[in-house]
Amino acid sequence: MRLLVVLDRPDTALFTLGTAGALAERLCADQIRILHPRLADNPAFQTPDEGMPTTEEQQRFARDVAARADRLREIASAWIGSASPDAQHRPDRQWVEIAGDVRKIAAQEARSADFVIHGRPRAGDPAYVVDAFAGILYDAEATLIVAPLQDYASVGHRPVIGWHPSRALDNAISAAMPLLATAERVTLIIGEHDGNETPLPAFASTLGRRGVQIIIDRFRIDGDVGEQIRTHALAANADLLIMGAYTRPHFLEWLFGGPTQDLFAHATLPILTHH
Repeated sequence: MRLLVVLDRPDTALFTLGTAGALAERLCADQIRILHPRLADNPAFQTPDEGMPTTEEQQRFARDVAARADRLREIASAWIGSASPDAQHRPDRQWVEIAGDVRKIAAQEARSADFVIHGRPRAGDPAYVVDAFAGILYDAEATLIVAPLQDYASVGHRPVIGWHPSRALDNAISAAMPLLATAERVTLIIGEHDGNETPLPAFASTLGRRGVQIIIDRFRIDGDVGEQIRTHALAANADLLIMGAYTRPHFLEWLFGGPTQDLFAHATLPILTHH
C-alpha cells in the first residue's frame, strides 16, 4: 500500500502529514512518499502578452520558491524523524522535490499511489494549489483524501458516506473498501426530497454480513445540502467522510470558493473523494 502526500503550503503541512500518518497506520501502508511539486517558472509570466519578468522579479520568485521548499522540507524531515522506533508498523517515509509543471508532476506521481493526501483547499489559495488538485483528481483520477485543518487520531474507523448514486461515488467506495470492510461502523447519510426513500446500496448488505455495523441516517433536504451533510457527519462522530467528486466546474467551485463551497469551507473531517 503506497500513500502519496502532496505538500505545497507550510501552514497546512502538519495537518496533512498527520492525516497521512493516521491513514498509514489504519491501512498498514508500506510507503509514504512526501512530494513537494516545486514551481520552475513564474506563473505570472506564462504567456507572451504578460511580458518578461525583470531581474528583480525573477530573483524574488526564486527566493519565494526556495523559502517555501526549505520550510516544507524542514517540516517533513521533523515529521519523518518523529516516527517511533518501537511502532509495530513503520512505513518507509520518503521526501522528494520535483521542479516543473505542478499539475503534471502531481498527476504523474498520483497515478502510482493507492491514496493521495492533500491539505484542505481554501478560497484565495495560489494557482499552484488548484493545479495540484486538478492533476490529482481529474488528470490522474486518483483517490484523494482532503486533510482537515485539525489533527485526527484516527482515519477510517468510523466512516460516513454521503450517499447519492453516481459513478464517482462508486469509485470512491471501491477505493475505500479496505477501510470500510474493517471499520467499527459505517454510516450512510442519505438526503432525500419529498419523502422519496432512496434504495440502499448493495455494498451495505455485504458489509453487514461481514460484521460491520451499518447505520442509516436519512434526512429531508432543506437548504444547503453540504451543510446538512456536514452536520450529520459530525453528529455521527465520524473520522472520515466519503463522497464522489462532481463535474469539473461544479466540484472545483466547491473546493475553491464558489457559492456552494460550505461543505469544504467548514468541514472538520478528512474527506475521501474520487472523480
